[in-house]
Amino acid sequence: MININVVARIADDKNFFLDLIYLLHKLKEENINDVEVLFIGAIQNYGIYEGVLNMADLLSVSSQISFTKASIRVSELPPDVQQGYFLHFCVGDFIGYSGMESIQNGYKNIFYNADRKVKPEARKHTNFCEDINALVAFVKRLAKEQAIVDEEINQNSLKILDDFALTANDKSTLLSLLIPNK
Repeated sequence: MININVVARIADDKNFFLDLIYLLHKLKEENINDVEVLFIGAIQNYGIYEGVLNMADLLSVSSQISFTKASIRVSELPPDVQQGYFLHFCVGDFIGYSGMESIQNGYKNIFYNADRKVKPEARKHTNFCEDINALVAFVKRLAKEQAIVDEEINQNSLKILDDFALTANDKSTLLSLLIPNK
């Protein structure tokens, strides 16, 4: 079983949840039915929540989704959930603070550019999906070669984190620009 965890409140400013219903539908078309999505977060917009439930029902994937309906710290999730895959919605290349923190905590991470208007730089990291088609292809491969893909995720997550971390030289230069004469 592949468990994909999405840590995000169901709210107006985070309305990419139907993409995951589409993902499950595309996988089901290819008889890949051992993928489940857990939405971890408070429900602040019941219209979006109901829309997700309705679409899941229409596409016959409702048995593959679940909701905590409350915000829960990742460190307080049960161990079996923590051992799943954490999907992070990105805008272009930006993975967000939660993505960086998740890498630092050693979780298995999938990054998905959910903004169709912003194209990320050409990333060669297996677990960075530039669009929905790349996400579908990634999870298909994960279903077939889980051990290999898990190792790639571990290696690539650290490389992705390095892309956002400042080198000592960059930090010094930035500080000198922000605080002149120091």
